[in-house]
Amino acid sequence: MKILYTNNIKFPGDSPFEVVERKGIGHPDTVADAVAERISVDYSKYCIEHFGAILHHNVDKFAALGGLVNVDWGKAEMTKPVRALVNGRISGSFNKNTIPLKEIYKKAIKDQLAIALPSLNTDKSLEIIDHFTTYSKNPRWFNPLSLDDLPDHSNLFANDTSAVVSYWPLTKSEQLVLKLEGYFYDKNQKPKFKNFGQDIKVMVVRRENKFDITLCVPFFSKYLDGPDSYWTKLHELESKLTKYARSLLDIAATIDLKVNPHDQRKKGSIDAKSFYFVAAGGALDYGEEGVVGRGNNRLGIIPSFRPYTMEAACGKNPVYHVGKVLGLVSDVLAKEIAKKCKCNVEVWIITRNADPLFEPNNIIINTSEKVDKQKIEGVVKSILSQRDWTDKIIREGVIIPKTGNMY
Repeated sequence: MKILYTNNIKFPGDSPFEVVERKGIGHPDTVADAVAERISVDYSKYCIEHFGAILHHNVDKFAALGGLVNVDWGKAEMTKPVRALVNGRISGSFNKNTIPLKEIYKKAIKDQLAIALPSLNTDKSLEIIDHFTTYSKNPRWFNPLSLDDLPDHSNLFANDTSAVVSYWPLTKSEQLVLKLEGYFYDKNQKPKFKNFGQDIKVMVVRRENKFDITLCVPFFSKYLDGPDSYWTKLHELESKLTKYARSLLDIAATIDLKVNPHDQRKKGSIDAKSFYFVAAGGALDYGEEGVVGRGNNRLGIIPSFRPYTMEAACGKNPVYHVGKVLGLVSDVLAKEIAKKCKCNVEVWIITRNADPLFEPNNIIINTSEKVDKQKIEGVVKSILSQRDWTDKIIREGVIIPKTGNMY
């Protein structure tokens, strides 16, 4: 394991401008991430309980496919169901004992949708499509007969030649997108306001100390009796969010916050269908689609000025997948180094296929200050010596996307 230390970090918070986005818990891409991870978690729990090991699976190609809604003032109705495409490869048996896959993933899908889109009637407006296989060049990989067919059970290795990256602390803009979406939820991820759906998108553009903030917030049309009702509620929300954003920033900051600017350009229209109105809670009402890996990163944000890799964690195997397990390790490592050294930190972990999982080929530590290398090496070795990462992923659900106030 080679560790490279450098201190040439370019912290986005020190840049004259910055762009950060967040797709809320009900956004189709976030829904896809969360459902895929929930299926993986529940499947893994079943495997541990019944077989003492997590069987091979990857459900990271899950897709949330939109339905169709009919909205009008004072009412809304789903006319076509939201579709959940269970896509990927999942072991369906162990030693010829069949696993109740449909039961597991159906419950996982409904449980997660109850959080992400609590107004969606999953008994009436949800269709689940099976599209998974057990195809592999190794016939026992997804059809194991014994623990001998699970080499990762006794010998943890990197599943691929991959790179992951993390960083800490977050900038003001990054914290802002999380807190603004989190404004709509309580500590149990329950919506605080009945009028608004959950597919809330937040975009922050910072120019020096000027913050241009845009939120796209769905409104439930069943609570709106006409245009005046909508504009009143929208401007009330805009005012409250501006006040909240101001409380999160320093007194010298300038804030320009808009809610649903697309709708505001249509003032004067009486056609309810021209506004961001919903029945279930978001763009999945309108046929939009979401897939794993197209939304927020593990920290819950989409920061345009941060390093990133294409590794998507949700739905991946929680035992040996680099993007998932070592992605979580890099998150913890960045936070711990930032805490101990009181500086900005970026961490890269790079593996070669079949490396021992916790002995990666390369680690790069980039900091904003010169640091004590021996101290950092001690932190790295301590964290990599831990072996409870899979347990955290399964028992604590640390990879499952959450509402912004929970990060």
